[in-house]
Amino acid sequence: MEVSDGEESSRKRPRTDSHYEERNSLREENDNLRCQMEAYKNEVEVIKVDLKKELEDKDKQFKMLQNTLQGMQQQLIDAKRKQTEEENKVKELQSKLQVINDGKSKINSDRDIVTVDDSEPEPSESTTISETTSEAVPPLNERDAKLVGIISAFLNVHPFGAGLDYIWSYVSKLESNLKPSDIEVLMTRFPTVFKQELMGIGANIERRWLFNAFNSSDD
Repeated sequence: MEVSDGEESSRKRPRTDSHYEERNSLREENDNLRCQMEAYKNEVEVIKVDLKKELEDKDKQFKMLQNTLQGMQQQLIDAKRKQTEEENKVKELQSKLQVINDGKSKINSDRDIVTVDDSEPEPSESTTISETTSEAVPPLNERDAKLVGIISAFLNVHPFGAGLDYIWSYVSKLESNLKPSDIEVLMTRFPTVFKQELMGIGANIERRWLFNAFNSSDD
C-alpha cells in the first residue's frame, strides 16, 4: 500500500516534536541541577569561611587563656616564694625572742638564788642594765611569740610602716579571733621591736607602726 508524502510527513512530525520537548526538558533539568550545584558550592564556601574564622577565634582564645594561666602560675610561684621568705623571717624572729626569753628566765633564776645580807651593796652598773633589759622584755607565751614574729615579718617588708588596721587585716588571716586592740597592746609591750610614729601633714596625719628591732640608735 502506497503512502503519500503528506502522510509520511505527518507521522514524523509528532516524533520530532516529542524529541524536541524531551531535549528541552532535559536541558532545563540540567540547568536547574547546575544552579543547585552552584548554590551548594557557594554554601560550602560560606561554611568553610565561617569555620575558619571560628577556629581562628578559638585559637586566639586558647592562646589568651594559656597566657593568663602562665601568668597566674608565675604569680603563685612568686607568692609561694614570698610566703616562704616571710615564714623563714618569722622563724628567725621567734628564735631570737626565744633566746631573749631564755636569757630573762636565767636572770630571774640567778636573782632568786642570790642571798641578801644586812648591808646590801649598791647595785652595780651591769646589774642595773640587766634589770632594765629584763623589765623591757615581758614574758611571752607561744601564741604571743608567734604573733610578734608574724608582725615583725610583715613590717620588715613595709619600711615606711603600716597602720593598725592594715596590720590586723594581714595577721587575722594567719591567726583568727584577734581584735586590732589585741595587736596594739602586744606591740606596745615591745618598744624595742616596734615603734609608732605620726606621718603625713594636716588632715592626712596618721599613726603608723614601724619595725624597730634592727635600729641600734633606738636601743
